[in-house]
Amino acid sequence: MDLSFILFTYITSKTILEYFVRAFKIATFSLPVLTLPNTLAQTHESTLKGVVTDLYGTPLYGASILIQDLQVGVAADENGEYFFKIDRPGSYTVEFSYIGFETVTQSITLEANKIHVIDIALAEDATVLDAISIEAKSKIRQKREEAYAINVIKAKELYNTGADINQVLNRISGVRIRENGGLGSDFTFAINGFSGRQVKFFLDGIPMDNFGSSLSLNNFPVNLAERIEIYKGVLPVSLGSDALGGAVNIVTRTQPNYLDVSYGYGSFNTHRANLNFAYTNLNSGITARVTAFYNYSDNNYKVRVRPIDLQTRQRMPAQEVERFHDTYESATAHVELGVIEKPYADKLLVGFIASGNDKDIQTGVTMDQVFGARTSSSRALIPTLKYQKENLFTHGFNVRFYAAYNHTKNQFIDTTRLSFNWLGQSVASTGTSEFFRTQLENRDKEALTTTNLSYALTDHHGLSFNHQFTNFTRESSDVENPENIVFLFPQSLRKHILGLAYQAKYERFTGTVFAKAYFLKAESFEDVMDGTGESNFQETGTNTEDVGYGTAATYFILPRLQAKVSYERTYRLPEATELLGDGLFTRRNEALEPETSDNLNIGAKYEFKLDDNHLIAIEGTYLLRLAKDFIQLDQALSQPVDRQFINLGDVTTNGFEIDMRYQLKKQFKAGFNLTYQNIIDKQEFLASTNFQGVTVSPNLNFDFRVPNIPYLYGNFSADYAFMEAGAKNQLNLGYALNYVEEYFFTPRQLGANNQNNIPRQLSHDLRATYEMYNGKFNISLEVSNITNEELFDNYLLQNPGRAFFINLRYFLNNSIF
Repeated sequence: MDLSFILFTYITSKTILEYFVRAFKIATFSLPVLTLPNTLAQTHESTLKGVVTDLYGTPLYGASILIQDLQVGVAADENGEYFFKIDRPGSYTVEFSYIGFETVTQSITLEANKIHVIDIALAEDATVLDAISIEAKSKIRQKREEAYAINVIKAKELYNTGADINQVLNRISGVRIRENGGLGSDFTFAINGFSGRQVKFFLDGIPMDNFGSSLSLNNFPVNLAERIEIYKGVLPVSLGSDALGGAVNIVTRTQPNYLDVSYGYGSFNTHRANLNFAYTNLNSGITARVTAFYNYSDNNYKVRVRPIDLQTRQRMPAQEVERFHDTYESATAHVELGVIEKPYADKLLVGFIASGNDKDIQTGVTMDQVFGARTSSSRALIPTLKYQKENLFTHGFNVRFYAAYNHTKNQFIDTTRLSFNWLGQSVASTGTSEFFRTQLENRDKEALTTTNLSYALTDHHGLSFNHQFTNFTRESSDVENPENIVFLFPQSLRKHILGLAYQAKYERFTGTVFAKAYFLKAESFEDVMDGTGESNFQETGTNTEDVGYGTAATYFILPRLQAKVSYERTYRLPEATELLGDGLFTRRNEALEPETSDNLNIGAKYEFKLDDNHLIAIEGTYLLRLAKDFIQLDQALSQPVDRQFINLGDVTTNGFEIDMRYQLKKQFKAGFNLTYQNIIDKQEFLASTNFQGVTVSPNLNFDFRVPNIPYLYGNFSADYAFMEAGAKNQLNLGYALNYVEEYFFTPRQLGANNQNNIPRQLSHDLRATYEMYNGKFNISLEVSNITNEELFDNYLLQNPGRAFFINLRYFLNNSIF
C-alpha cells in the first residue's frame, strides 16, 4: 500500500478522534465531575462490582442488584456489569434479581479500601417462564430463539484473541471458509453448500455487496462486533436481501462509552492493529464513534511444490519453498457522529468509511500458476446514514433506514515481461508479460438504501415491510489498452427487492409468513456473431421480475425444548462481476439468469441441567436445498485467465447439522459440531454456444457430487478459565480442532486413478489469554496448526503451516473523559 494512503488513513482517524475529544470536552462542560483517584477518596470506602449472567454466560441487561441493609440498588448494564461505592464497611446481604429468573441473595463483608467482586449466574424460574415475554431476554438469546435457522456468536468472548471474523465463523456448524492463501487472500464463504455471492453479508443491516475487497470478513477484527448473526437458508424480511442460501449480519458494538485498543504480531511478519472508541454524553444524547484497523503480512510461509525448470520446462523434485510475492496490506477508518435517545430518533448517525488495500498475487487457480509481479489494489470511500425510531407517531410503529453511497476503485496491474517459477527465478517470457500487459482500473459507484417498517397490530400480531434498492454503475479504463472499445459501453445494474411479512407471537409459539418481489435491470454489451470473424460489440440489457415466498415457525414444547421449521422459495439476482465480468479475467455473461432455490430447515434444540453446575445443549437440523439455474464460476484449470459465471442447472442438497455444548459453571466450556451435505448435480444435459450455434451434450457429472465443495466437516473446542473469587486477574486456556473429510476438486467418477483430491485435514490450535485488572489489560498467545499439517483449499492451494501470534489489548469501559 502506498505510504500516502497509510498516512492519510492514520492522520484522518487520529485527527478526527482528537477533534471529537476536544469538542465534547467543551460542549459537555456540565458533565459530572470525574471520580477522584483512590488516593484522594475517603479512606474507608469499599467497592463492590461484578457481572450478572444467565447460566449460559449471557449478560442480563437490566438485572437488579440491591444491598438490602442499605436499600441501595443499581441495574446491570448491557454487559451485565454493576458497580457500587460504599462508604460504610460491614456485613451486608446483596439481592440479585431479574424478570423470569430465580432471585439469589448472598452475604458479604465489605472491608475498607478494598475491591470486592461477586459474579452471579441466575437460573430461569420454570414456574413463571411461560408467562415471561421474550423481550425480557438478552438480544443474543432472542435471536437464537427465533423461528429461523440461525447461529448467534457473542463476540465479546473473543475480543482478546486478535482473530478476524472469518476465523471465528469457520468454527460454526454448516459454515466452511476456503482461503486461497494467507492474510488478505481471496476466499470462498459457504453455508450448507451455497457459497460466493449466494451468501450475503451485512454491516448493521447495510449490504456489503460492493464495498470493495478491503472491506471483507478476513479484514474485519472481531473486536468491532457486538454479535454476529448467521442465517441458514431462510432470511427474515427485515434483512431485505436476495440471498440464496443464507446471510451474515455483523452487529457493531453499542456501548455508549468505551475505548478498546489492540495490537498483534505473528508469524510471516504479520501485524494487526485496531481501535474501537465511543463517547456519548448521556445528558445531551450526542455520540461519536470511531473504528480503525490495520493489517499487514508478508505471507511468506512455506509450501511444498515441484518447481518448473525455466530452461528445460521440466518439473524438479518436490521441495519446500517460501512464497515470495504475496504481501498484503490494508487499512480502514470508520467515523460516525450523531444523537441517540431523542424524541425524533432513537438513533441518528452520519458516518464515513475510508478503506484501501494493496495485494501481491502469487498464484492463479492452482499452485502450478506462479506470478512474480502481478498486483491488485482497492480504494473505497463510503458515506453512510443510519436512522432508527421505535413508536414513531404511534405506539407500535417502528422505522429503520440505512443508506450508503460507495465510491470504489479497483486496479489490477501486470506489466512485467518475465515468467516466474517457485524458486523466484525468472526468464523473459515469449509474450509481452506473464499473460498480457494491463493496468485495468474499474471505478464503481453504488447507491443503496434499506427501509424497514414494522407495526404491531396487537400484542401478538404484527406486520413488517422492507424495501432494498441498489443502483450500481461501472466505468473502466486501461492505459495499456486505451482504445479498447468495450470501455465505451454502459455497465450498470439496478435492483429493487420488496418484502412483506405477517408475524404471530405467543408465549410458546412464534410464526411468520412472508413474500418477496425481486426486480433486476442491467445494461452491458455482447459480441454478436455476424459471420465476418470480426468483433461486433452491441449494447444489451437484462430485465427480470420474480416473486418468492416462505414461512417460519417455532414452538417451545418444554421451556428448554424448542422445535423449528422454516421454508422459503427464494431468488438470487446476478451480481455485477457475475453479469458484467471484471473487464480482465472474468468474462461477462449477459445471458445469466437469476438463481432460485427451495430451502427447507427442520430442527430442534434441547438444553438441560444435570445439576446447578452442569449444563448441556444439543441442537440438530435437517436441511434440504433444491436449486435451479445454480450460478457457478466455470473455470478451466489450464486457462487461468478465461473464466465465466454460468447457470449450472439443477443442484440438490440433502444434509444435517449437529451441535453439542457443555458448560461447567463459568469455568469450563466444550463444544462439538458436525456438518454433512450431499450436493448432487441433477442437470442431465449441458448446452453451450459457439460460432456453430447451440450445442447440447450429456453432463458427465449428472447424479454425482458437485466437485470442489467439502461434504463432511466439523469442529471441536474446549476452554478453561482459572479464576478466584474476588481476584482481578484470570487465565484462560483454549483448544480448537478443525476437521474436513477428503473431497475431489474434479468429478470423482473419472476413475479410480483420479488424483485430483484434497486429502482429509485436521488442524489443531491452542490459545492462552491472561486478563489483568478485570480485563483492563490483556495478553493473548495463539498457536495455529500446531502440528504443522499441510492444509489445502480450492484446487489444492496450500494454506499456511504452523503460526504464532501474540496480541496485546487495552480496554476501558466507562466515562473516559
